[in-house]
Amino acid sequence: MFDANDIKRKLGDTFTEDQIQTLTEVLREGYVGLATSIDMRDLKDAVKDLAIAQARSEERLDRIEAAIEKLTAAQIRSEKRLDRVEERLDRIEAAIEKLTVAQICSEERLDTLTERLDTLVKEHGKTRTQLGGLAMTVGYTLENAAYRALPVLLKADYGIEIQDRLIRTYLTDDKKRSLEVNIFGKGLKNGREVVILGESKSQLSAKHINRFISTRLYHLKPLFGEVLPVLVTHMISSEGVAAYAKEQGIALYYSYQF
Repeated sequence: MFDANDIKRKLGDTFTEDQIQTLTEVLREGYVGLATSIDMRDLKDAVKDLAIAQARSEERLDRIEAAIEKLTAAQIRSEKRLDRVEERLDRIEAAIEKLTVAQICSEERLDTLTERLDTLVKEHGKTRTQLGGLAMTVGYTLENAAYRALPVLLKADYGIEIQDRLIRTYLTDDKKRSLEVNIFGKGLKNGREVVILGESKSQLSAKHINRFISTRLYHLKPLFGEVLPVLVTHMISSEGVAAYAKEQGIALYYSYQF
């Protein structure tokens, strides 16, 4: 006997409501029309094929759901990574802002230091000018004293009688160059003319002696006959300077002798 409810109950776990309704109608027609050419076994096969197709559909749905779950998980991971990237960008922007502020402060400090350096350079220039003027004053004072004292000292020590007076002047050397000479004059010794070539240094060193020889005596001495080189100073820079001057044939006098 055909029982539609029993058939619906048996098909309920496998098919949808619409499918159950359709299958039930098909079975009813098959049951009623047994005399027709429809074979019940074919009907069972059809039902079986439908069940297999339904199972395949469910498997595909399961795979689709699994793929969606994987995509969802990947999306979540991507969003987390994006959040971390944004956090790093925020930190980088904050660091850049701090560096910018620090750079501005450094530039301001550099400007201030540059201004101070410019001021110091100007003050240093003024100081050097003042010191140069002071050095020239000291040098001229030493030379002026030497002009008065040397004639007496040279007569006593070397028997040279200064003719006229000692002066500060310029002489043309053997290369036609004009050279400043701090102390210059002519004297007589036993009837011979002796030329006095001298220079003054506040504190005399061996380096000054060598410079005097190379820049003055070497180029001026060939222009005259007998020459007496003279150096005057307030003090020497080291113990051996006086002996070195004597070795070079230079007369050395100190300001305290004037």
